[in-house]
This record gives sequence, structure tokens and C-alpha cells, in this order.
Amino acid sequence: MNLEILAELPTVILLHLLTAVAAFFLGGYQLLAPKGTIPHKTLGWIWFSLMIVVAVSAIFIRNFEGTVIPTLFGFSPIHLFVLLTLWSVPRSIIAIKRGDVKKHAGEVRGLYLGGMVIAGAFTFMPGRTMYEIFFG
Repeated sequence: MNLEILAELPTVILLHLLTAVAAFFLGGYQLLAPKGTIPHKTLGWIWFSLMIVVAVSAIFIRNFEGTVIPTLFGFSPIHLFVLLTLWSVPRSIIAIKRGDVKKHAGEVRGLYLGGMVIAGAFTFMPGRTMYEIFFG
């Protein structure tokens, strides 16, 4: 594990990395914890906030030189997860405010799977920061 690389990261990538890691663990906890409680609601707002920071910071990360990731105007297919997040967070909040627990749960599960698990897996591709930290 090469943690020295963290000191060399641009601020936006470090912000993205730290908030994504926090959102990954908090989101996993939220999916397993009891629902409808004050802690669940409070931690849910924190998780949604982290997800928005992860998504917005990703917009400013467009340097994929030296990777196998195709880009268009500096954006890669991974940036589609930004759209997923910016779409799913408000839909999930609206659903629970309307009392539609099933829709809320589905949106959150989909956001966690897509925005955390699948997008997170892409960060371990050769040339990406997480790959460099763990395998470089």
C-alpha cells in the first residue's frame, strides 16, 4: 500500500477520495442499520451530502492520461455516475418525504450499488489513483 501518493494528490482528487470513502462506509452501514430511526435519518442526510460532494468534485477530475479509459472532452464514462447521483439523491429525498418508503429504498440501493460499488470498482483500474495506492 502506497499512502505517500495522498500527499501528492490535487485538492479536488483528495476531497473526492476522502468523501467517497466516507460515503462508502456510511452508506454500507445505513443499508444494514435499522430504518426510520432518528440516527438513520440524520446519517442519511450526511450520506446524501457526502454523495453530492463526491459527484460535484468528480466533475472537476478529468485527467485520465495514461489510463485505458476513453474520454470525450475530458469526461469519461465514469462521469455518468455523476448524473446518476445528481438524479437519485433528490428522487430519494422526494420519495421519502412523500412516504414512499419502497421507492426511497430502491433509489438508495441503486445509488449505493451504482455510485459506490460499481463506480468504486472503476477506481481500481490501472493508472487510477486507487490502483496506484493499493497496487502501484
